[in-house]
Amino acid sequence: MGRIRLFPIIMLIFPLLLVGCWDSNELNSLSFVSATAIDRDEDRKQWIISFQVVIPQAIATQTGGGVGGSQSPVTIFSTRGRTIREAMQNASLETSRTLFFGHNSVMIMNESVARSDGVKQILDFFLRPIESRETMSVLLTKEKASDLLEVFIPLEKINGNAIQRVIEQSHDNLSQVQNISLIDFATMVANPFTDAKVPEVRISGDKQAQSSLDALKSSRSEAVIKLGDLGVFRRDKLIGWMNRRESRGVAWLSNDVKRMIIVFPCDEKNPAQLSSYRVIRASTRLEPKLKADGITLNVRVKTEGVIDEMSCPKKLRDPEVIKRLERVIEDEIKEEIQAAWSKMREMNVDVAGIRNAIHRKQPAAWERLSQSKRPLEQIDIRLHINTSIENTNMLYQPFSNMLEPNKK
Repeated sequence: MGRIRLFPIIMLIFPLLLVGCWDSNELNSLSFVSATAIDRDEDRKQWIISFQVVIPQAIATQTGGGVGGSQSPVTIFSTRGRTIREAMQNASLETSRTLFFGHNSVMIMNESVARSDGVKQILDFFLRPIESRETMSVLLTKEKASDLLEVFIPLEKINGNAIQRVIEQSHDNLSQVQNISLIDFATMVANPFTDAKVPEVRISGDKQAQSSLDALKSSRSEAVIKLGDLGVFRRDKLIGWMNRRESRGVAWLSNDVKRMIIVFPCDEKNPAQLSSYRVIRASTRLEPKLKADGITLNVRVKTEGVIDEMSCPKKLRDPEVIKRLERVIEDEIKEEIQAAWSKMREMNVDVAGIRNAIHRKQPAAWERLSQSKRPLEQIDIRLHINTSIENTNMLYQPFSNMLEPNKK
């Protein structure tokens, strides 16, 4: 009888003995990938996948915030294959450790790959592995993608992490570049109501000089990594680029402006005199209305900000002066939005989510758009910009007002 009672207890305990680290890997058997670059060979028969792998020993022996010592904190190697998976598998022929992508912060795609082959195969691969990092930043480059991994960035030990921080800083402080994560990019590509966009990253300067560890001993960088244009997709293929001004307009239309510096002429008689307005809060509302001959889209933008720089001798205590400056700033915002809207209509793409907003608020209007091959041409936008100058920081008057006029 005792054995009969003991048997169920044993059956409950036995599965507990099976769980554990049966599929685990020791840390010293893994290569931690911090960034990945994707290229194709010249005849487009093979994928070329490049990895930036962290060297733990080099990181551990370095002190301070920068890169020191005689050993590079990362190493880069490339593999080839007929498919992305085969190229990844061929990495085993070159490294003694298993690649681990849980810390992969950046994926950079070559322009020709995104334009000719599309990104559906890339997304299919990177969304499958359980350790894949869905929050990693997706970027495009007009250069060879692997070159971006070789440039050392001062003040940072790991280049891939530094590239992601550059994007985040630009997004938070400039708003002209959106940090597109892998899952966000996949969602945009699959969404029938919008088109995808990805920022460009490029090398400015002497790439060869900045790829040497000796470059970090110099007080001036020979090359830097910069953010450039905005890549625009139709479905899964790259079809063109938007410049920085047009990218800022997309940010306004997308309600994606956090902070931004707007340069404006502060003197109507002398347009060369420029001043700076810093946006500290902004919001955009899209209000579509169905008309007999199309759709009217009211774009309502509201901004609050401060004067960061004033080159004109204006009396900033005068409310009328402030109102005139606000109108000039509003005109600058209008021009940026109009530039983006014109480019979107020219390219027949919607990277601002216009159709998505219409689908939510005016389903009947969206039905009309869905039947058109060029839906944006059916939309007439009307801009309503409301800009507010909250304060002028520490100076109530331009510094030029404090200077006495020259006397002869």
